[in-house]
Amino acid sequence: MKNKKTKIGICRICKEEKELNFEHIPPRSAFNKSRYQIVDSTEYYTKVEKYLSKEEKIKTKVEQGGIGDYCLCFDCNSFLGSKYVREYKKFANICMSIITHEDKNAKAYQFDISDINHLKFLKQIIAIFICNNQSVFTDQYPELIDFVKDPELEKLSDRYKIYMYLNNEGQVKKGTIFFTNLYGAICDFTFPPFGFVLSIDNDKPLDKVTDITGFKFYNKYKSLKHAPIILNKYPTYYPFPLDFRSFDGKSNSM
Repeated sequence: MKNKKTKIGICRICKEEKELNFEHIPPRSAFNKSRYQIVDSTEYYTKVEKYLSKEEKIKTKVEQGGIGDYCLCFDCNSFLGSKYVREYKKFANICMSIITHEDKNAKAYQFDISDINHLKFLKQIIAIFICNNQSVFTDQYPELIDFVKDPELEKLSDRYKIYMYLNNEGQVKKGTIFFTNLYGAICDFTFPPFGFVLSIDNDKPLDKVTDITGFKFYNKYKSLKHAPIILNKYPTYYPFPLDFRSFDGKSNSM
């Protein structure tokens, strides 16, 4: 893989102006190391129906070496790698293997994740949302940085809800913040085999995706012999948050 250059900018975790490394989002070891296509988000949003009906051909730029951004300094990059990435990779390998080799038509899968450190996994998810948004995102929601920077911190305001689903069909979603009348502030990130939703200041639960906010209390129940979780699998052909319609535009209700 061709080495990525560094850039000078504001690190999105320590918030200091430093030399920034190219951060793979999600981690490179979690299936993010091959060629990928970049789609202009504005054009895709306005022409998604034409693209899916093949009335127009989607315009893309092909990059090599995995998807990511210059968003972290060397120290913060290394911190995430040493503290959280291993758990993310472990769960990604489990889920990718199952949705690839088990019944591919299944819409939901059950896992026992008693051997996954839920807290570290959750912190890596929050780090993904931090890295995929501009610095102003955490200027407004600084508690997210505090949660990621302290490996043992379990306290995270109830204003933040984190949800999860499985995915191996459709487009990548980068998880940038999106404001809606129904759900307030919401970020929807998708990169196979996972999809994650960060919902902020929304009192209504999201019923199609699995709430994993409780992962922050991992240290209170890590001695459990069994930790079952059921995850729905959705396609992401449409770029809008929580829009899980199939390629033909039909709803994927569970």
